[in-house]
Amino acid sequence: MSPAIEKKSKKKSKDETEVADVAAESPAKEKKQKKKNKDDQVEVDESETPKKKSKKRKAETEDEEPQNDDEVKPKKEKKAKAKTTESDDEKEAKKKKRKVDEIKEETTERSDEVAEEDMQGDENGDEEAGEEQKEEVPKELQLSSYDLSKSTVDALINSNRPALFPIQAACFQKVMAGKDLLGRARTGTGKTLAFTLPVVETLKKEIAKNRAEFTKRGRPPFALIMAPTRELANQVFREFETIAAGELQMVCVYGGSPYEVQNRAFMNGVDVVVGTPGRLMDHVDRGTLKLHNLKFVVLDECDQMLDIGFAENMEKILQDVATQKEAQGTAKSRPLQTLLFSATLPSWIDGVLKKYMKEDRETVDLVGSQKLKTSEKVTHLCIPSKWQNRADILGDIVAVYGRGGSSRTIVFVETKNEANELGLNEKLAAFGTQVLHGDVQQKTRETAIQGFRDGKFRCLVTTNVCARGVDIPEVDLVINCEPPGDVETYVHRSGRTGRAGKSGVCVTFYKQQQEYLLQNITRKAGVQFKKAGAPQPKDIIKSRSLDSLENLRAVHPGALAYFSDAAESILAHYKNDPITALSAALAVICNTTKPLPPRSLLSATEGFLTVLFQCNQKIRNVGFVKSIVQRSHPGIGWEDALGWRLTKDETGVVCDVKADKIEELEGGHFKLGGVVWNGKGVEISLPTEVPEMMESSNSGGGFQSGGRGGFGGRGGSYGGRGGSSGGYGGRGGSSGGSYSSRGGSSGGSRGGFGSRGGASSGGFGGRGGSRGGGFGSRGRGAH
Repeated sequence: MSPAIEKKSKKKSKDETEVADVAAESPAKEKKQKKKNKDDQVEVDESETPKKKSKKRKAETEDEEPQNDDEVKPKKEKKAKAKTTESDDEKEAKKKKRKVDEIKEETTERSDEVAEEDMQGDENGDEEAGEEQKEEVPKELQLSSYDLSKSTVDALINSNRPALFPIQAACFQKVMAGKDLLGRARTGTGKTLAFTLPVVETLKKEIAKNRAEFTKRGRPPFALIMAPTRELANQVFREFETIAAGELQMVCVYGGSPYEVQNRAFMNGVDVVVGTPGRLMDHVDRGTLKLHNLKFVVLDECDQMLDIGFAENMEKILQDVATQKEAQGTAKSRPLQTLLFSATLPSWIDGVLKKYMKEDRETVDLVGSQKLKTSEKVTHLCIPSKWQNRADILGDIVAVYGRGGSSRTIVFVETKNEANELGLNEKLAAFGTQVLHGDVQQKTRETAIQGFRDGKFRCLVTTNVCARGVDIPEVDLVINCEPPGDVETYVHRSGRTGRAGKSGVCVTFYKQQQEYLLQNITRKAGVQFKKAGAPQPKDIIKSRSLDSLENLRAVHPGALAYFSDAAESILAHYKNDPITALSAALAVICNTTKPLPPRSLLSATEGFLTVLFQCNQKIRNVGFVKSIVQRSHPGIGWEDALGWRLTKDETGVVCDVKADKIEELEGGHFKLGGVVWNGKGVEISLPTEVPEMMESSNSGGGFQSGGRGGFGGRGGSYGGRGGSSGGYGGRGGSSGGSYSSRGGSSGGSRGGFGSRGGASSGGFGGRGGSRGGGFGSRGRGAH
């Protein structure tokens, strides 16, 4: 019985006289009550509806009340006599009270019925929602659509994988049908399980047919999986353990691990061998690894496996497989299946694949001709920065884009020395940073990766050793300290985040002369980079504050009493201003007790601000704005304004200006070099995001170049047409001469640091060639 009905029943039992009064009020009211009782009885009789249980309880409750006039009438008459002495006012007041009680009871009764109906509806709705949710998974991805053993299904569900990914579903039946297969999908879409699953299921079926064969001591392996790195080999091995733990005998072999354990495993007999090509080749040469009984050879990350560094060992192993199988004889040897999986497939790989795979091989390509080969969940940012500034801003990048350092971050560098240097970076150390590269001992590498997975530390600085295949869950941020030289490396690095449908961010630092590498990645991989500046003080403070607020919410109330006296003292110090006092406390918590220096959006250089000069019409080059600065603002020297660039729409110019040389005034006005800016048709602003700029090329000058020259003329310093090796500003190409040469190594310089010919025709930059005169003469004599 619901609480509302029970309450109603008790109230009616106690106040039966009030019910009699209601009946005595008028014949019409009595008639209405009779009709209501009759309707209620009909509802009880029609209890075959879904509301049967509720109506039955209601009827049982109403049975306790008087149901006929013979029972009601004596009480009514007795009550009427007892009330003859009451005043009319009292009668009227009680009459109103009874009406109110009547309405309340009817409302409560109806609410109980509606609530019961809603509960019934919610239950039905939950069932329908459950069915809809179940139908959300396409049939081709449901586990029930495939011939999977119960133990495999249980293992998948227990590891939080209730359905297959598209690459896994597309490959399963083809592999189970005995076909060779080439599989390709975007990074982070489950390629490892795409071959693990059919290999395990095939093995289980073979075991069911001939269990005795799979219990023999010293039996050769059934499946061989090659991976390019130790980390990826370990990951593949863990996947096999997850799916077939206790059912199959497996071993993982790679350089740096002891031979004794591996030899013992081969002596006892194994079903699956996972390893790197080098160590696998060692075991083949030693005779500890037999290949004649193989059913599967799997090459994971095959593009790297077939690259120059791995091709020899890999090809030798595949040749040994064929040789040993031929020696065993076709009758005794199982037919071999070769499976190749990778995120990228360079065009040159086709010829190599034909040597090791059957002509009727299947191809599963979920990328196809689409340019975008990275995860669609990844946001790609590029930040202009000089190398010397990167170590300082890396920690801020992690704080801003890595959720205050609470998420996992991988920082990729090109060399071991760079990794070691960043590993000692003070800001990165605050997040708990570990270094990983080829010189780190294997045991330490395994401990580092496992600690990173477990969240014991949040930042991993590494070379390419973690770029490919290694599955580290919940990596929210990937940082490239410079653009990788090839597209495939970028795809694999950025693929460490945005995995399994989760979002992520990939940040790439670059210098101006490296912009072509970003353009190459965009052209070949379809990646659209969003240009961003280095984190600004307000972004850093916001991130630190949010992180501190999370920590404050976690403080146990019982600990607050320890600090109440100090809190009162702080509040008194700030004249009982709680906002100021709390702000000061947060400043200490965030380790920000002094104003943070400004930072350029263009180069991440501290002490500079990025300034946008917006013109009211298109201009040909930056010289138009620079000439205004030179004429009207003599307080701005060449070292005070750097990195002049034309905006993409050709109506603006951006550059970095020393922060102490620019002052913002009221009304959006500025002082530049101590003089109020009054450039006609040109407005100044301080952008908060990097403006879109004209694309530069290697032949367009160095980082601080702009237009046809610097402040000093056509071939002036910090500008000009010099290429990356053309010095500070000349027209030279990649092989151009020093400082500002116009031609190659023997070309004449057209303008040195300043004017076209110096004070006379020489100076630092006369027209003499390398065989020509001294610093400034036009002659061709010896230096």
